[in-house]
Parts: sequence; C-alpha cells; structure tokens
Amino acid sequence: MSQISRRALVRDGGAVSALAATLLSGRGAAAQGRASPAGAPKLLRLSANENPYGPSESAIKAMTSAMADGWMYSGEMGPLARLIAEREGVPVDHVLITEGSAEALRIAALIYAGAGSEMVTASPTFEQCPDYAETCGGTVHTVSLDKDMKHDLAAMEARITGRTGLVYVCNPNNPTATMVDAKALRGFVDTVSDRAMVLVDEAYIDLIDDPAGNTMLDRVKAGRNVIIARTFSKIHGMAGLRVGFTIARPDIIKRMGGLRMSVPNHMGLVAAAASYQDTAFMAHSRKMIRDAMTQTFKVLDDLGIAHVKSQTNFLMFDTGKPIREFMTAMRARGVAVGRPFPPYDTWSRVSMGKAEQMPVFFDALRAHFKKA
Repeated sequence: MSQISRRALVRDGGAVSALAATLLSGRGAAAQGRASPAGAPKLLRLSANENPYGPSESAIKAMTSAMADGWMYSGEMGPLARLIAEREGVPVDHVLITEGSAEALRIAALIYAGAGSEMVTASPTFEQCPDYAETCGGTVHTVSLDKDMKHDLAAMEARITGRTGLVYVCNPNNPTATMVDAKALRGFVDTVSDRAMVLVDEAYIDLIDDPAGNTMLDRVKAGRNVIIARTFSKIHGMAGLRVGFTIARPDIIKRMGGLRMSVPNHMGLVAAAASYQDTAFMAHSRKMIRDAMTQTFKVLDDLGIAHVKSQTNFLMFDTGKPIREFMTAMRARGVAVGRPFPPYDTWSRVSMGKAEQMPVFFDALRAHFKKA
C-alpha cells in the first residue's frame, strides 16, 4: 500500500476515504488469515468461527463515511437499539447494546453467578460466561452433553439447587454446532426460570433455517427471567468490531446496563446499524456459508469421517487421533483448524471459509486421510 502522509490526509478528504476503504475492506492478506511473515505462505484461517464475507459493503461504506468523526467519544447507541427493538417487536427499554455479546455474558455471570452463587452449564460450550463466573468467585457446575452432543436439559435441571443463580444455554452450541429442540427448550426455560435466571446465547441464531421458530425471545416477551444474547460477529462478519446486544425485561436490562464496562466504538456502531438493515447481505452470507457447509459434508461423507450436522458456520468431525496431532498436520498443509474441546479429544472444529478457499481445506483433508 502506498504511503499517505498525515498532511495529505488533512489536505485531501479523498485520501481519507481511500485509506479507509483499504483498511476496512478486508480484501488483503488478513482476509485469508493472520498476516504472515514476509516470504511465509499464507495460512487459511478456519479456526475461529468467523464469517469471511463481512463486513458488508454497506457497513464498510458507513465506516468510511464516519472516519472523520473518529475524534468524538462513542456513545450513540440509541439508533441501533431502536432498530433492534423494532425488528424484534419489543420496546427499546428491552435492549442493551454491548461491546460484543461476550460482554453481556460476563455481566450476567457477574450479577447472577458471582461470589456466593452457582451456575449450571453444559460442557463443552462457549467458555466466556462460565469462566468469568469463576473469575468472580462463583461456582460452576458443568453437565456433559448427551450422546448426540446436545444439551442434556433434564440433567441440567436436576443439577440446579437453591444456590443456582444462572443457567447458561448456548443454542446453537459452540463448539458442537448442535441445537436443542425449540419446544423442549421453551419447556425447560419455563420451568427453570422460576428458580434461576436463564441466559440463552443465540450468537448463531441468524444462520439457521428457522431463527424465528428457535429463538427464546417469546419467553422474554412473556416476562420470564430470561436473557437473550446476540452478536454482530457471526452472520454480519464483524467479529473485530465488537458489537453485540441483549434482549430482556427492562428491570434486567437496567441492572445489566449499570455494570456495563465499556461501550462499542463509533465505527462498530455505525457499521452494525448499516449491516442490521442490509438483509440482502445477510441472505447472501447465509447462502454462501451453507453452500460451503454442504460441500464439506460431501467431502467428509466421501472419506467416511463421522461428523455432526450443522446449520451454523462451523462443524465438528472425528479425526480418529489426538486433535493436536491433526492441528499440526493441517497447519503443515496451510490450514488452521479449531483447538481442542475436551472430552471430544479426537474431534476437530472447522469454520467455513470463502467458496474459493474451501478446496484448499478439502485437498489438505484428503491428503491427510489418504496418508493416514
């Protein structure tokens, strides 16, 4: 990239837009994975459940236009909150904007599962919430997934005690990509929310076939002790911009908002507002990810590799060997895959890349298992 001086930036507004477009487009080496040392081959990054198709062009345009306002402190979360409230059919006081959904998970852990309290969660699952509960002095009780790698709701309910302050359900679940039946989950929420707060992490809900039929938003509207956490990191492809939101009763939102530790940056907020209205991008993103998933299923089936069906942007499959050995072998072939998730010590989690990237993974997979 040619050098642009600070004086040129001040003198030429067009230079600002050009630089912004270059930095925000993600079309360079970083879009393929982490930047590699000079002369080193690029590593295909399929390890972090990211969406390589984002941010959308509308989000990039919004950020480019907003660069000149970078001198201002962030804080205008109202417009985004109103957009979300309108689409989800709730009053705006039911919505809390956070710096990624991970912040909402941490706040919930602090309030409901901190010192003197307990949390019940599946294992393995997304660790932000249970890890932070332990950091805050709480006790976390984990319940193994069932034989289909899904949440064992009956076992989770049985683990709740009078000290349980929070029950965490990631649905679809990360890392297994499995989903709990919506009817069963609603029954679970209705029963359990009388005894503890239920936090349903819906980070991947927009990627599935029937988001409206599987969200627990209706339980929020019914006034239950339920918190819904969502993010702009997945279908919107904005993981690096750190914007998320929570939907819950106003009293819950007020309590959580009082413990918010930071606010999203200005670029993230304007990008999120633009992307949230860009339903065409969301549909395209979902289609491209699903196409890559279908191709991946076929390759795994052809190789006779056991795997879990997924409607998210990642899946798990059984490598038949210690996962760190497989990670090393894939990295040697230019592909980064997910880390270990005990007790599934031979299972690999892989994220979907762009259509033109997936053959690199398929070739590495075929070569590995042919050699094995």
